[in-house]
Amino acid sequence: MKILKITIIILVAIITLFTSINFYMLIKASKSIKDISNLSGTYDMALVLGCGINKGEPSLMLRDRLDKAIALYEKGYVQNIIVSGTHKVGYSEVDVMEKYLQKKGITKDVIIRDDDGNSTKESIKNFYHNYKKKKVLVVTQKYHLYRTLYLASNYELKATGVYADDIHYRGQIFREIREIMARIKDFFI
Repeated sequence: MKILKITIIILVAIITLFTSINFYMLIKASKSIKDISNLSGTYDMALVLGCGINKGEPSLMLRDRLDKAIALYEKGYVQNIIVSGTHKVGYSEVDVMEKYLQKKGITKDVIIRDDDGNSTKESIKNFYHNYKKKKVLVVTQKYHLYRTLYLASNYELKATGVYADDIHYRGQIFREIREIMARIKDFFI
């Protein structure tokens, strides 16, 4: 009976810790998340995070991110768009993102490639090493912005999040659970 009580206490402590970490990130980042209609001023660039391709085309989520970056550029909020994602032989989010932007009228001189953005953390770290003094609008889905902006704040970046959507995609519950676990991982690592 004593072992059961100790086990329950440990489980409650772990759940409380994980919940607290998630709420901390949500609260810390929420003030830096904007809808495009609430933006003011200009920023140096938009950082679009990769999230998968399908048969050589952007996934629906990625297309929504890219479309939001196009809108930011066309409305004059940013001068450049960074496409950050996985780039390897036979699979390149960056190639697909760049081609999509060009098909939509964004010229090559506006697009900056980050071929080493293999994770959210890597994309933020790469931005820090290359553009740390720049004001950036990070473009991704809202559920993903909390962790992304938390990571950006760890690097003391001037980052504002612009969410690409307000819809639920197929498999969203899995993504939400994965994101909860990723927040915990990125808090400790």
